[in-house]
Amino acid sequence: MRPLKNRQRPDNIPNEQRVIRSKTGRTIYLVLLFVFGLFVANYLFGDYVFLRADGLVLRDQNVIATPFVARVERVDVREGQSVEAESVLLNLQSTEILERLADLSTKRAELVAKATDFKVRAESVAQLLPLAERRADEAVNTIKQFDDLAAAKLVTSARYQEALKVSYEANRDRVSLRTQRQVLEEELESLDDALEDAADAISKVEALYADGTVRSPVSGSIGATVPSVGNVYRPGEPILSVYSGKPYVLAYLPRRYLFPISVGMEVHVTDGRESTAGTITEILPVTDMLPREFQNTFKPSDRNQLAKISLASGDPFPLNQKVGVSRFPKFSGAREHLRNLFDAERTQD
Repeated sequence: MRPLKNRQRPDNIPNEQRVIRSKTGRTIYLVLLFVFGLFVANYLFGDYVFLRADGLVLRDQNVIATPFVARVERVDVREGQSVEAESVLLNLQSTEILERLADLSTKRAELVAKATDFKVRAESVAQLLPLAERRADEAVNTIKQFDDLAAAKLVTSARYQEALKVSYEANRDRVSLRTQRQVLEEELESLDDALEDAADAISKVEALYADGTVRSPVSGSIGATVPSVGNVYRPGEPILSVYSGKPYVLAYLPRRYLFPISVGMEVHVTDGRESTAGTITEILPVTDMLPREFQNTFKPSDRNQLAKISLASGDPFPLNQKVGVSRFPKFSGAREHLRNLFDAERTQD
């Protein structure tokens, strides 16, 4: 037998020359490792050194709501439309308000009818009272005469009793008419007050309803939500919003930082496509939780202090746009010194 292939003996393997590899791969690996380390350090401790905050572009919001149950009959605006103050936004219909107005009108009519009846009775009392006063006075004089005749025994007891009865009836009618006049005057005053209250309530309800016409309270632009015809809204439920005033950024400041943040600080605001300068105009003494779109899955939800930032340009961002606020450390003194040196050399040349 002979082998098909000659195999080298393990004790006689020739030495292999080691290949010298390039340092490029190692360099790339170290660079990537360094970049990754910077990224981790920036993620964990960057907030201590750099101002990085999230914010929303907002304007003053005026919410349009209804104090009664209403159905949308007509809509005269669209999303984002610019409107002027007192311009018509939409038209509502409320059966609740219409029924209330009808009920108030009915009650007012009943009060008017009752007041008219009291006035007729008061007029009758006013005309009958002088006659009753005269009758009562004459009855008193007659009783005096009968007293003198009775003392002289010139009148019978039956006639004397009849005179007393007539005097009693005359005084009773006078007292009754006087009482009716006083009560009717008080009732008429109460009815007049009730009529004024009813008229005031009707005018307020009519002014509140305004035939269902809803007008803009300020000049501005319509929000992103506009109702559709046929929608029904409960009392206090928002229908749409009108945004007015200049846009600003409501920023959620970081919870931890090693640098001062004060009013007047200049910052950089960007949404990833547009950028502009801004100035912190107010640091609010309140905190709020980050909106859902700002929350990080790997970080627990936290509350941040709020700040208002005015924008240098007009309207660089759309309303409710999510933006980032940043500010890196600036060596303003050294930069100003170098600028002065450069200006001096250029002047000498």
